[in-house]
Amino acid sequence: MNINKLAYFLLAITFVIASCEKDEPTIKLPARGNTSFIVIDSLGKDFEKQAFFNLKDSQVTLVNINSWDLAFEASPFGYNITINGGMDMYAAKVNSRKFIKSSKPDTFNYKWDSPCGCYDSLAINRWLDEDKIFILDRGGYYKTDRYFQIKFTDVNANNYKFEYATLDNPYAVTSVILAKDYTKQNVYYSFTTPTTYINFEPKKEDWDFCFLKYRYVFYENNPIVKYVVRGIFINTTKNAVAIDSTISFENITPSFAQNNLHYSNMRDVMGYDWKVYNFTTGQYVARTKVNYIIRDYRSHETYKLRFLDFNNNGIKGTPKFEYLLLK
Repeated sequence: MNINKLAYFLLAITFVIASCEKDEPTIKLPARGNTSFIVIDSLGKDFEKQAFFNLKDSQVTLVNINSWDLAFEASPFGYNITINGGMDMYAAKVNSRKFIKSSKPDTFNYKWDSPCGCYDSLAINRWLDEDKIFILDRGGYYKTDRYFQIKFTDVNANNYKFEYATLDNPYAVTSVILAKDYTKQNVYYSFTTPTTYINFEPKKEDWDFCFLKYRYVFYENNPIVKYVVRGIFINTTKNAVAIDSTISFENITPSFAQNNLHYSNMRDVMGYDWKVYNFTTGQYVARTKVNYIIRDYRSHETYKLRFLDFNNNGIKGTPKFEYLLLK
């Protein structure tokens, strides 16, 4: 599909979403009271950074989206490995146990991670059972060091072991032992800074969701369209989220949140469509009638949240939202 057709399709999808909703009213913000009003103004208009957010104290932790390539599940029994879809990264499994030499990196059968993070839908899966090589395409951002081949050799309660090489020199192998950190959801690795232990992620109890870029696939199109969106992943180790637009934000009560909603802990449950494209203004606008109820099943606290805007002085990439602890 050429770029013009792709742009047309994506605008059409957005138009369908927007046309199915009533116009969002101008919001008159209530008195601040106990409600927190937040502006995340440091992501960059193209989400060059990702931001971990903690509802308890409104703490924001920023990191460059290109600071990592692979995320490794950090729990004692964890073994899931995810790729950086926000950098348009892919992985392809090849039928070899030994590193190969190839001058045609674009000929492999590349896969991508499902945004839900489900194990069977990850590009790097079944590596414990099959003992295969994976080819990694880090995305077009990288003009050099774009392609690597990697073999994951072991995982235990304390660390991961893997080795990798380039496609043009399979004999120069780098071996890595990456330590787990039980206090984190993930530990990370970057081929750009291979000797640096990447430690940007807050402790599991210190963040609730993360603004970032990730890949979303429009399977309803033929052929399918793979697109990098700007959205949210939740902290699946502690949170579940329900989405509701049947009542107003102000009228959501603890009883309603407890008895009337279905919660999910899929990492993309909050997703990317809390905003839609306005063809009149040429900007994204927040879907202010959609409420997100976030339940922390460690602290047993529940928050309600809604988005108010996605722009700051006409510049996109500035999420604005309000939230309140339900008591």
